[in-house]
Order: sequence, then C-alpha cells, then structure tokens
Amino acid sequence: MTSKEKAKLIKQAGRLYLLGHTVEKHRSELRRLVEQKVPYDSPQMAEAFAKFEEADSEWKRLEQEHLDFRNRLGIKQDQLIE
Repeated sequence: MTSKEKAKLIKQAGRLYLLGHTVEKHRSELRRLVEQKVPYDSPQMAEAFAKFEEADSEWKRLEQEHLDFRNRLGIKQDQLIE
C-alpha cells in the first residue's frame, strides 16, 4: 500500500468517525423530541428528521466508499493498517 492510499484510508476513517458523532447527535435530538411528545407531523420534528436522514445517508455512502476502497486494496476487515 502506498503512502497516498494509506493517507486516504485514514482520512476516510476520520471522516466516518466525525460523521458518526453527527448522526448520533441528530438521533439524540429526535429522541429528545419524542420524549417531549412533540407531534411527529410538526415542522420541528420534520426538520430534525431531515437532518438525521441527511447525515445518516452521507455516513452510509462514505462507509460504502471506504469499504470498497479497502477491498480494492485487499485489506480484510480484521487487518490493521501499519
């Protein structure tokens, strides 16, 4: 693996990590609204759900891109980058 490929893998992993925190933040906001009994059809709930869905979709897209790149490089799931 070249240093550029290694750097790309690390960058992707970092982005996934940070995006995961964003997804969880939006999930927590949805949970909070549900616990406060905010109506599901309210603009506030719709906005919170849209933010969650956008972040979740981006996370899934980036995860698939990362997994495809790892497969192209022949890196197995349990293999560490050295």
